Amino acid sequence: MENNRVIFIDYLKVIGLLCIILAHICTDATILQIRNFDVPLMVLISGYLAVDSFKRNLKEDRSFLKYYWKRIKRLLIPTWIFLIIFFTAMTFFPVNGLYPYDTDFIINSFLLLNGIEYVWIIRIFLICAFITPVIYYFDKIENDYIQYLILLLIYILYEIAIFLNINEMNIIFEFILAYIIPYGIIYLLGMISRTTSYKTDRNISIVCLAAFIISAYLIYSTTGILQPTQLMKYPPTIYYISYALFVSFLLMSLFKRFDLKSNSLIEFCSRSSLWIYLWHILFLTIIPIFCGEMDWILMYILVVICSITITYIQNKIIDVLEKAKLNEDFLKIFR
Repeated sequence: MENNRVIFIDYLKVIGLLCIILAHICTDATILQIRNFDVPLMVLISGYLAVDSFKRNLKEDRSFLKYYWKRIKRLLIPTWIFLIIFFTAMTFFPVNGLYPYDTDFIINSFLLLNGIEYVWIIRIFLICAFITPVIYYFDKIENDYIQYLILLLIYILYEIAIFLNINEMNIIFEFILAYIIPYGIIYLLGMISRTTSYKTDRNISIVCLAAFIISAYLIYSTTGILQPTQLMKYPPTIYYISYALFVSFLLMSLFKRFDLKSNSLIEFCSRSSLWIYLWHILFLTIIPIFCGEMDWILMYILVVICSITITYIQNKIIDVLEKAKLNEDFLKIFR
């Protein structure tokens, strides 16, 4: 049973990865709306997987600092290494004879703020990793109704804060709290989903669909236009979140029922999802320089193939270096 659960998570992880890459390339508004569940799905999966990781930390009697350092090594250090490679590579592609990025842009990219827009998702995963201990013990509350009531109250207060534009007046709220609260709740739901049946996931999906329909109607009645959920993503609010969770839990419910078979390509992409994602940023930037404007479908295929291929080569190089008995902890960063 456990193996099957790992397999269906691999499939969901690859779907989320491909949808996020698609979001950076696709120009079709309908497709962009359909795929706008990807980041919450990946956060949901992270919560699902975080349970075992944190349990191992407790069994090994490690401190929270060691747990945090492990998360940093798996998320932030690879991102920084990639950014060094990216900004170095871009010296070969000047714009009007000048380097395309200024110092502030580079610093903000390393801080996961307003530099390269594609790395903001790493900030989300780091935030979730740092609040894992709190969420893990919160999940231990035996009364499910109290648990959900607390989450609902926290989320209502969050929506009120967004309505009052507190996120625009406070930088800590804008960059941290406005993401800790909604994505932290999604992360916790991912933890809970380890023990829920596909029927429970289906029911959550239905509730989220109802919330999405109500939100869509209220927005439409106010603006006269059926707005894309993307408009409510930064920071995430009920219109965006309800749609994303509707699709994510629907997929979770369906995939829990499927008797999925192990697939080497799916497993590789799932295990290497961080580096595939990072490499896609480079190819997304340089392919247009070499090939010019092209159909977005062709561009998407090229970016995905190139990102998977270079990650595969990278893993093969790491295999060779591991056999040479080089520092294993350092080499794991490139996995």
